[in-house]
Amino acid sequence: MSDAQRLIPWLTLALLTVVGAAGAALGIQQSPQQATLDRAVSNTLKAPNYSSLLVSTGTQAATQNLVWEAPDRIGGYVDTGKRRFYVAVIGSFEYQSTQVSTSTGPTNLTFLKGASQPASAYDPVQGYLPYAQKATDIHRNGDVYSFTVTQQGQTAQFTVTVSGQYVSDLTITATGLHADLSITDVGTSPPVTLPAGAKVKAVSGTGTGSSSGTGSSSGAAG
Repeated sequence: MSDAQRLIPWLTLALLTVVGAAGAALGIQQSPQQATLDRAVSNTLKAPNYSSLLVSTGTQAATQNLVWEAPDRIGGYVDTGKRRFYVAVIGSFEYQSTQVSTSTGPTNLTFLKGASQPASAYDPVQGYLPYAQKATDIHRNGDVYSFTVTQQGQTAQFTVTVSGQYVSDLTITATGLHADLSITDVGTSPPVTLPAGAKVKAVSGTGTGSSSGTGSSSGAAG
């Protein structure tokens, strides 16, 4: 498959690679600050659904507006510059629209379809929040928790905001990267489906033919 045909080249994966180099899975005794933060992180990760907005700057500038629906669905759009791709993972398949402008709505688009990694692999919430459960030396200021993780000489600064039972915001700053992740509508986000009028074209090797989708635009567009 050519680069132009590769499905879902989501920048989340590049961001996680950068931060992953800075993260360390450490065995620690929980402090009171960590116990409180862990509860909010666990509640968020176990929620049946939520919406997320990831804005990243630096060498990998992008905006991702996504809806997660447990256990195996995620959908929304990814903006890079003036380009937008609508994307979804539904079960074992991933879908990516043709390139459109950032002002284009999600209806009546053509989507490429192919075999997928698990939906959680594309979710920045599932990718980033577990770092809070590995942190040491957590500093708390009201509902805001901050900590750093370091490995192989690379350090990332994390700031996590807790609202009620859930995490509502997480920021990450590392060399060449700043990312802000907002989490909203926990438990009340719309279902993830393909947008209305979607036309689906299978890429070679998936064993599926072309078809038309009948999903709701709100579910896939986040």
